[in-house]
Amino acid sequence: MAFSRTTSGLAAEYLFHPEILVYVEGHTDIPFYDAVLQNYNCRIKAKNGKPECEKLATLLEQNEFPYVVVLDGDYEILERTRSQHRRVVLLHRHSYENYLFEMEPIKQFCSDRLHSEDSLEISLTSDEFMAFTADIEVRFKDLLILDVAHQRSKTGQKTFFRTPDRFFKEDFRDNEIQKQQEAAAENIYAQSIDEAENLVEKYLTEHRLIDLLPGHFAFGIMRRLISNTVDTSISNDEIRLYISRVVWQLSKTRDHNSLKRRLLNAVREAEKIRQAQPSTSS
Repeated sequence: MAFSRTTSGLAAEYLFHPEILVYVEGHTDIPFYDAVLQNYNCRIKAKNGKPECEKLATLLEQNEFPYVVVLDGDYEILERTRSQHRRVVLLHRHSYENYLFEMEPIKQFCSDRLHSEDSLEISLTSDEFMAFTADIEVRFKDLLILDVAHQRSKTGQKTFFRTPDRFFKEDFRDNEIQKQQEAAAENIYAQSIDEAENLVEKYLTEHRLIDLLPGHFAFGIMRRLISNTVDTSISNDEIRLYISRVVWQLSKTRDHNSLKRRLLNAVREAEKIRQAQPSTSS
């Protein structure tokens, strides 16, 4: 519809829907949030990336519109964790994909998949998951710090690919990781790297490295862990839909509890504002 093509039109979009609109950055985000909001009178709408959602968030600071905006944390959470508005929900991890990388949901997925294949193989163990997560931190920490440094310095250089496949074969390809790390270390000031390292180290006192890795990259690592465990290739959609549903049941981390609470509070507040507004049907 034409009204959605301008900023003012986007703000008025809620007038055309009976549900509370919850804006997210992309279509693949929807199952994750739908698992929380399915019992509420909401419609989750995907925008074309963060800039569009940020425009909607800015409008909320200026007007009492009854909608909710969810923003990925990205690397902004290294320096800012408070949202700009009560109905703007800022993730405390890089992206929603990072909330999927939890032991119990992944173990459950692997166990169910192996059982459905009538396999006698042992599924992923807790020790194996913890070892794999620790391995990720050892191998990708320096590369992550460099990526943070480049983004904070606005060099335009990205150190991570969209997927981690180049860094894996049967196991980690340390030479490829090192090669990418050396390329990322070029054209960036040492002071910028030091500042980025301090921010990352502070974040890691309460979080895992996997929580801060770019979302698509983190999801690719999770997919590889699952595929290797069940010894077959599995589609992104199958993994995403399954874990988006069960992660809220099986993972009660501080980040998950906080996100759920803030999201539901934002929706309830939007509903109150909407109910208090004059009806547009007359």
